[in-house]
Amino acid sequence: MKYLPLLLLIFQPALLFSQQRPLITERAETVKKNILLFDIGMEFLQDAVFAFSGLEGDLTRIGVVGVRFGAADNVEIQILGTIQNILSIKNRYDAPNTPNLDFSGNSTSDFGDFTMATKVLLKEEGNGWPALGTRFGFQMPNASNQNGLSNDETNFFSSFLLQKQFGRLQFFTELGLVVLGDPVSPGAQDDLFTYGFALMHSLNDQINLVVDAYGRVGAGGIGTEEQTRLRLGTQIKAAGLYWDVALLLGFRHTDPSSGLIVGVSKAFQLPFFGN
Repeated sequence: MKYLPLLLLIFQPALLFSQQRPLITERAETVKKNILLFDIGMEFLQDAVFAFSGLEGDLTRIGVVGVRFGAADNVEIQILGTIQNILSIKNRYDAPNTPNLDFSGNSTSDFGDFTMATKVLLKEEGNGWPALGTRFGFQMPNASNQNGLSNDETNFFSSFLLQKQFGRLQFFTELGLVVLGDPVSPGAQDDLFTYGFALMHSLNDQINLVVDAYGRVGAGGIGTEEQTRLRLGTQIKAAGLYWDVALLLGFRHTDPSSGLIVGVSKAFQLPFFGN
């Protein structure tokens, strides 16, 4: 019985704020109607691999932005992307995209690819049932393969979302499919299964601890490899903003070995939209 106070503290009901960063696994709940959630951050990733271009090094992602708008009571519109990617090159090797590379020196940079998505809450959590939702969208080839940081392909994805709260603990699950354009074989595609399992623990009304395991598995190829990654971090509500910091660990040879992620989010009420 000596652990009873600890269990009561962990499972005590708490209001968890709806910040998405630094999680990759999406929650089933959507941003409230007429609310715009804007976030921006930076990522410092060690030993990033761009197999299609034959580049390896340390990747800095500046301006990792997200815009999430509550278009209806159960519909969220998302625009996600990176303003600038900078790779400090440690190693180069021959790869399918090597003849197309057009830069000099030991670094390369480019605009990041942007994603447009829609999330729909199908069922709210209640009566012992979890919240259920779906998410679908596409990633645009905004970056050029001449800089080596993009496959220059359009990718499509869809996923099923599940969310359940147990007092101060909240669980998120995302299972889906991504259709990746094969950069090596024109007109071909690689279909991979995507997954994400996240846990959030609310210490109090200002601080959450988060862990997120996510990736993709399947018959990928060069530039569309499998991924297995883990994020460990915290969310902090202070000064009217939502701050986040997380560590990243990669478990496959084409994943970054480690990384640091920082960011901030702000929710805005948009009064000029109708009720």
